[in-house]
Amino acid sequence: MPDQTFASSAFTRTILSHARQSGLCQDQLLQRAGICLSLLDSQHQRVPAHLVERLWRECESAGVGPLFGCELVNSMATTCLQGLNILLDSAATLRDSLECFVEFVPRVTNYVVAELEEGEAVCLHLRAAGALPHFFGLDAATLTLVRNIARRVGRAPGEVFVQVNLTSQQAAGDWLRSVGVAVEEGLHPCLTLSAASLDEPLLGANPFLHQSMRRHWQTEAAQHVRSDSLEMARHWLTAGDQPIERIAERLGYRQPSNFIRAFRKQFGITPKQFRLGL
Repeated sequence: MPDQTFASSAFTRTILSHARQSGLCQDQLLQRAGICLSLLDSQHQRVPAHLVERLWRECESAGVGPLFGCELVNSMATTCLQGLNILLDSAATLRDSLECFVEFVPRVTNYVVAELEEGEAVCLHLRAAGALPHFFGLDAATLTLVRNIARRVGRAPGEVFVQVNLTSQQAAGDWLRSVGVAVEEGLHPCLTLSAASLDEPLLGANPFLHQSMRRHWQTEAAQHVRSDSLEMARHWLTAGDQPIERIAERLGYRQPSNFIRAFRKQFGITPKQFRLGL
């Protein structure tokens, strides 16, 4: 389980936007959920998962219906996941698209873990990193995937999916059955497709755009990893007496000077100055 589970600020803003459309007061929701507006200012900010869960619960207690998560699908497709959708749409095959989804969805949230299991059938599992997320979020994620995958191969959902498993609380079952998808109850959402579907070409395949977008997402992901490692360096510098050279080595820097340079760029002072409380 990740040390700090989160959802992106863009995803959180999308929840709030849909809540406003449902007649709820954004300021009241933020206050009750304990989310500061400053967390939502930047596209790359992360909102702690427990606050996002509290926001879902506040929406529920404020009177939104059980289909709130299902109704969020259009907003998710056009707002917080727009860049990721471009990457997934432009892949050559469904396999490429799903592998990119599994690889990069942790940039949007890491408290729902996507896993692709191949066998006689293909199963895309959506498991919780910790406690099971609120069913609003599970419905939004499940229906967004079903609609987008079917759209990418240009076929109706009932022709693409063998079965979709939903948790007992989810409200997405009626919509899935209405488009011909078999629904079963499970411990977590799971989308089952035929193995042959993985090699289907996508309608929006664009190799140049896909490679360009993939490089962007990989670079962004690497920057987040480096940022997280430097946060860990601050912890080690504060909590112990490890030599700076040893900390640099533990974080994967071959030369301590590279670590010192990265730390100063991130925080404005050197590791030694930070340790001395400057």
